[in-house]
Amino acid sequence: MKKKDTGVLSGELERIKDIGDFIVNNEEQFTKYTLAEYLDKLLQEKKLSKAEVIKASGLNQVYGYHIFAGSRKPSRNKVLAFALAMGLGHKEAQYLLQYAGVTNLYVRNKRDSVVIFALNKKLGVIAANQILFDLGEELIE
Repeated sequence: MKKKDTGVLSGELERIKDIGDFIVNNEEQFTKYTLAEYLDKLLQEKKLSKAEVIKASGLNQVYGYHIFAGSRKPSRNKVLAFALAMGLGHKEAQYLLQYAGVTNLYVRNKRDSVVIFALNKKLGVIAANQILFDLGEELIE
């Protein structure tokens, strides 16, 4: 089944009378990755190693490996550090945030706008933190 646009799904959800029918009819549209599975998928696509990502993220090595293994639930900041360290684009980072169960980036939030800019420009954690620091915003740690 072809993947439906999020707007299409939202429209269907607004019009339905029975949530059960919606779930059954759209079973293939729901996300199916765990955070660890999505991270592994990204590693393969980007041809990166866990060690490279953890080092570039600035996270504690043991903690980073726990995130990759799925045995630790990271904070939003840790997920953002991984996104920047992996060189993800804005859309990929949004998916990563969703799989981590934390809030997406929101362009009307000044700090989030800086992070989106950093993602779009493929800046690393250090460069993103420098901009955040200069603007008096919370750093990605």
